[in-house]
Amino acid sequence: MDDFRISGPVHLRSKDVNWRCPNDQRVVVASLVQASYIIEKDSVARRVKPELLATAWCEHFHFDFIEVLRDVKDSSVYGCIFEFKPPFARHPLAPRFVVALRGTMPDQRHGIRDFCLDTSVFFGGINKSTRSQTCLNAVRKLISNYQPKDIWLAGHSLGASIATVIGKYLIKTENINLKAFLFNPPFPSISPDLFPKLYICKTIFKVGVSVFTRNQHNKSREEFLKLTTWNPYLFVHPQDLISASYIPYFKRRKELEGTIIGCLEQSVATYTSFREICAVVPGSEVPHLLPSAILVVNQNECLEAPHGIRQWWQQDVSLEIHNCEFKPEICKLF
Repeated sequence: MDDFRISGPVHLRSKDVNWRCPNDQRVVVASLVQASYIIEKDSVARRVKPELLATAWCEHFHFDFIEVLRDVKDSSVYGCIFEFKPPFARHPLAPRFVVALRGTMPDQRHGIRDFCLDTSVFFGGINKSTRSQTCLNAVRKLISNYQPKDIWLAGHSLGASIATVIGKYLIKTENINLKAFLFNPPFPSISPDLFPKLYICKTIFKVGVSVFTRNQHNKSREEFLKLTTWNPYLFVHPQDLISASYIPYFKRRKELEGTIIGCLEQSVATYTSFREICAVVPGSEVPHLLPSAILVVNQNECLEAPHGIRQWWQQDVSLEIHNCEFKPEICKLF
């Protein structure tokens, strides 16, 4: 799978990339995320040019990796910054830089560290991790020198969670809207489909708590409303147990519009989490609370790896796209 000639999107030639087409954007960005995995594998295997396997994944589309992001605790590469250097004039809709972040690598070298970070996604502390902070600093450095429209965020699994909290932070604190591609982002909460009654009880409980924590409630609402203009791409597969709950998360919101429970969810529960209520990690950020998104669902059978990145550069992928918009006026009800 690491050899681009065997597993990569060779069907899409660099000169044929249509930067106006979301599908072509998806293929290119997914390839760069895969490159961030392979760069770490190259590093572990001590491969050097011309034996590097990661190079083909980015150079095929005229991208060069200009910076690697390393974990300060285990020195592993968890992401890369790629620069688009085409031999022709850059399309105005094409990025100049893509910050691509890998997900969990369950092997002896990375397993423990990555698992600890996976746990922090669930408890809401991934924004406090050194990976998130290092990546945020790198992104802000790019923003200080270039236009935000020229910088794209991308990540798979754990990397998608880190990309999410960075994107949310930038738009909430600095009103900087970065285009984001989030592949199989974890949904660390109760799925509305699995336990619908429990989900309703959870919503009512959070509404009740908000009555007694009005100041915190108002702060959360204000921050959440700032996110309504951010529409990241969420790529999920229905068979992926880690990210599939995004499908009923947005579907349920649409179905319950105009109902009492729907109003409660939109006005309070949508932007309040148990982690925040219980202060599991002070100042924590839960990635999955998103007001708006472009939800892209892979309809292909994917029995082997529904959580894998490979499915997102396939040529014959069948996609169902939902533009999930949040209605801020509902928040005025409470």
